[in-house]
Amino acid sequence: MNNIYRKTATFLSIAAALAMAETEGTPVVNAAGVKVAVYGFASLDAAYEDSKSNNGNLSNYVSSSDLLNKNDGGWYLTPDLTRIGVNLSGPNVSPSIAVSGKIEVDFYGGGTEVNPVPRLRHGYGQVTFPGVGFTILGGQTSDVISPLSAPVLNAGALQNSGNPGSRRAQLRLSEVIPVGGGSLNIAAAVVRSVGVTQPYVTNSASETGSDADVPTFQGRVGVSLPLWVEKQKVNFGISGHYGTEEIDLDSTGDTKNLPTWSLNGDLELPILGFLSFVGEGFLGANLDAYFGNIGQGFTKTANPDDIKDVKGFGGWGAFRLNPSSSVTVNAGAGIDKVRHSTIRETGGREQNVSSFINAAYNITPAFKVGLEYFHIQTDYLLAGSNTVKEADLNRYQLSLAYNF
Repeated sequence: MNNIYRKTATFLSIAAALAMAETEGTPVVNAAGVKVAVYGFASLDAAYEDSKSNNGNLSNYVSSSDLLNKNDGGWYLTPDLTRIGVNLSGPNVSPSIAVSGKIEVDFYGGGTEVNPVPRLRHGYGQVTFPGVGFTILGGQTSDVISPLSAPVLNAGALQNSGNPGSRRAQLRLSEVIPVGGGSLNIAAAVVRSVGVTQPYVTNSASETGSDADVPTFQGRVGVSLPLWVEKQKVNFGISGHYGTEEIDLDSTGDTKNLPTWSLNGDLELPILGFLSFVGEGFLGANLDAYFGNIGQGFTKTANPDDIKDVKGFGGWGAFRLNPSSSVTVNAGAGIDKVRHSTIRETGGREQNVSSFINAAYNITPAFKVGLEYFHIQTDYLLAGSNTVKEADLNRYQLSLAYNF
């Protein structure tokens, strides 16, 4: 563990030196000729919840404990959203080829509240051929599917409430084709299949994602076109993924493959110069690795032959208001809905609805303060029945961020 802290301190020291050089206007170029630009923010998030969520620092749904012990509130104070990254570019030996990359971490990797552990968010390199709009990317970055970010202060980001997707290792190919004043955007990727510990063979060292015979595939086709709002474009896309998890049913080698798949839509629609709508929708199965279907992938039944995917659908939408350069206001909601038939035998989270409103103000161009009200209602289906019980919470959050 001490080794982790030493590496973290070294990384932060180097980043601080680079940031100072950037501030002083000195170009930062390493011995290989790679240009380095440092960015990030130091933050504090303070929240009060009047009932228990799955994680007070990044709430996605209401804990089942609320069904028996309502109004068991708590205070949460964390700097873990603090983020630091470096954008890399060059050297470009030809105008027809451009290389770049990104390394970015925050501190949601575990540890304790006073000794958090870094978590890799992005770590990739890419080569672009500008003349033909083609890019090859390798490393870890955001999923191709459902690419939008929900405008919330809660670090839960509406995951498990209509906003599937995460970050994972991948090899991605993308193409941008000019269309009028906009573009057609195509992306395809082979990504790391993320599963769970084998549920029936408890002495197995493998996990269900890496055991699969094929990786997971993702793709998206999108269009970006100018409309009536000057200097803003409407962005619309259709995306999806398909992969499998291999479940070891017993120690004799009997297995079952369960698919993981999704079909997704995303939309960014400017309405006025200071007002826009943004949202996504999805349907799919076995989406726990994608923070869909309220974090439920497949049901573990007493009889391994009866194991099945959890299926569902959902979406989120929000209005974004920017009345001035220093003020932003956002309001919206999201939902995940799971099919009864896929969890009736075992029970579980049947529906999760979140709604929010927040406002942020830039005291200076670098320092922002934000306030958010966030409500979550999670419905639980009792095992072996059609009885649903509701759990809900109210969350009040203050966020401070110093950007650099």
